[in-house]
Amino acid sequence: MVARRFLTTGVGFVLAVVAVVLTVRGVGEAPFRALGVSTPDEGLRIATPLVRMVVALAAGFTLGGLVAAVGVLPGRGPGDKGDGRLSPHAFVAVRRVGLVAALWAVAASGLVVLAVIVGTGGSARVLSLPGAFLASLGALEEPAGFLVSAVAAAVVAVMCRVTFSWRTAVGALAPAALAVVAPVATGVVASVGGGHDIATDAAVLAALALAAWLGVTATAGAHVAAGRPHVDVVRRRARRVGHVCGPVALAGLAIVAVYLVRDGWATLYGALALTQLALVLVAFLLHLRGLLLPTAGAVAAATAVNGLLAAGLPPGLLRPASAQETLLGFELPGPPTVLTLLAPGRFSVLLDVLALALAGLYLAGVLRLRRRGDAWPPGRTAAWLGGCVLLVWTTSSGFGEYAMAMFSVHMGTHMLLSMLVPILLVLGGPVTLALRALPSGEDPSGPRDWLLSLIGSPVSRFLTHPVVSLVVFVGSFYALYFSPIYAAALPYHWAHQLMYLHFMATGYLFFWPIIGVDHSPRPLPHVARLALLLASMPFHAFFGVALLGADTVIGQRFYADLSLPWVTDLLRDQSLGGGIAWAAGEVPLVVVIVALLVQWSRHDKVEGERHDRRADRDGGAELSAYNAMLADLARSRR
Repeated sequence: MVARRFLTTGVGFVLAVVAVVLTVRGVGEAPFRALGVSTPDEGLRIATPLVRMVVALAAGFTLGGLVAAVGVLPGRGPGDKGDGRLSPHAFVAVRRVGLVAALWAVAASGLVVLAVIVGTGGSARVLSLPGAFLASLGALEEPAGFLVSAVAAAVVAVMCRVTFSWRTAVGALAPAALAVVAPVATGVVASVGGGHDIATDAAVLAALALAAWLGVTATAGAHVAAGRPHVDVVRRRARRVGHVCGPVALAGLAIVAVYLVRDGWATLYGALALTQLALVLVAFLLHLRGLLLPTAGAVAAATAVNGLLAAGLPPGLLRPASAQETLLGFELPGPPTVLTLLAPGRFSVLLDVLALALAGLYLAGVLRLRRRGDAWPPGRTAAWLGGCVLLVWTTSSGFGEYAMAMFSVHMGTHMLLSMLVPILLVLGGPVTLALRALPSGEDPSGPRDWLLSLIGSPVSRFLTHPVVSLVVFVGSFYALYFSPIYAAALPYHWAHQLMYLHFMATGYLFFWPIIGVDHSPRPLPHVARLALLLASMPFHAFFGVALLGADTVIGQRFYADLSLPWVTDLLRDQSLGGGIAWAAGEVPLVVVIVALLVQWSRHDKVEGERHDRRADRDGGAELSAYNAMLADLARSRR
C-alpha cells in the first residue's frame, strides 16, 4: 500500500512537470508582451505553476481533511462521554492535516517571492532590496493574497499539531478557509474589469467546494479502503459532501471561465479551462457511482489545472473596461430612481447563494418535523424566510447595485443588513428547529451533538456576552467609517462582501440574546435585555449625527475615480447617508423594543400560570410559607 502511494505520487509529479513544461512553452512570451512587462526566464515560468499546483493541492487536502476529521470520520466527538476529544482516527487525520498545512505555508511563502519577482520584471534583484520588495508586495494584490494564505496555513498547522479537541479542529476551519480564499479573491479574477464581481464570487465558491471535496473524498476513501469502523457512515457522509461540492464547483468554474475566457475558447487558455470543467464533470460522475478514491484522483487533477492556467493569460483580461467596470464590475444604468432601486439589479452570487442555502435548510427542517407529525410555529418560518428574502433584495436589487457606488445608498444597505435582516433571522429560531429536526443519540455522534457542543462552547459564550456583543455591534460603526478601513476596502469586491457578512454576523450576535427565540449561551433576564438595547441607542444616534456634521468625505478617492455625473457633491451624499443612519436605524430598534415587551409579557403570563398550577397542587404552600415569614418578621420587630 505504501509503495503504491509513493508510485502514484511520483507518476503524478512527473506528469505535472511535463504538463507545466509543455504549457509554458506553448504559451511562450505572449502573455508578458500583451501586458507590456519583461519576460522572466523559462525556469521561473516553470517553477511558478508547479508551486501553484502544490499550493492548490495542499489547500484541498488541508481544508477537506479538516472537514472529514470533524464531520465525516467517526469519533467520540462532543456527543460521547462529554469530553469533546477527537477519536483516534480523526486525531490521526488532524495530525496529517497539520503536516500538509505546514507544506502549504512553505509553498505559499515561496509563491509570495515568485509572484513579486514575476510582477517586477522577472529579476531576482528585487530580493536584495528589502524596501523595493516590501513596496512591490504592497502594490501587487496577488502576492499579498499568498502572504495571507501562508500565515493562515501556518496557524492551521500549529492548531492541528497541538490539539486533541474536536472544537479546536472546528476552529481551524476558519483560517483554513481564509487561506483558500485569499489568493483567489486577489487573483486574476479580480482584474478582469467587467464582471469581476460575479467572477470573484463564483471563484471563491468553486475554490472552497473543490478544496473541501478533494480532502473529504481522499480521507474518506482511505478510511473505507482500510476497512476501518463505521464504513457505511463515512461513505454516506462523504457522499453528501460530494452532492453539494460537485455542482457548486462545476457551476462556479463555468461562470469564472465565461468571464476569463470570453471569446477565446480556441486559445490554449480556453482549452485548459474546458479541460478543468471536463475533469470536474468526470469526478462528479465517479462520485455518483460511489467510487471515492477515483473521484479524489479526478478532483486532484482538476485542482492541479489551476497551476497550468496560471502559466497563461486569460483572454478576458485584455478586454477594455470603463472606470465603473474596473471599480465595480458593471456599468450603472443612470441616476437612481425609486423604480430602479426597487427593481432587480446586479446578482450577488455569494450572498444570494447563502440566502438560498439558509432558506432551503430551514424548510427542510420544517418538513422533517411535519413528516413526524410535529408542529412548528408558522410565524417563525415567516420571519426566517422574510430575512432571507430581504437579504437577497438588499444585495441583488437596484438598491444593492447602487450601494457599491454611492455612500448614501450603502448606508441604507448597512442598516438593513446589520439590523432588520438579523432581527428577522433571530425570530426564526434556527437552532431550536435544528435541535428538534436532527436525530439524537447517533452512533457515531452526528450534527445534533456537534451543534450542542458549539452552542455551549466558551467561544459562543464569549461572543454572546452582553458587553462583547454591544461593543462589537456599536463599535463596528465607528471603527469602519471613522478609520482608514472603509476607504481602503472600497476598491475591492471581496472587501464589500466581507463587510456585508460582518454586518449580518454582528447584528445576529447582538439581537440573539435580546429577542432571539433560541436559548442563548448567556441567557439574560428581560430587564437586562431592555437595558442592553437602550444602551445601544445613544451610540447609534450619535454615529448618524457625526456623519451629518462631518466636513471630510470618507473614501473620497474611490468616489472621485467613479465620477458619477449625478453625484456632484460627495459631502452632501455622505450627509444624506448620515441622515439615513440616524433615522432609518431607529425604526428597527423600536420594533425590537415592542417585540421584547411582548415576549416579556408572555413570559410573565406563562410564569404566573405555572405558579397557579403549583399552588393548586400543593394548596398554596409557597404563599402560606411566604405569609408566615412576613408574620414572623412583624413579631420580631415588636
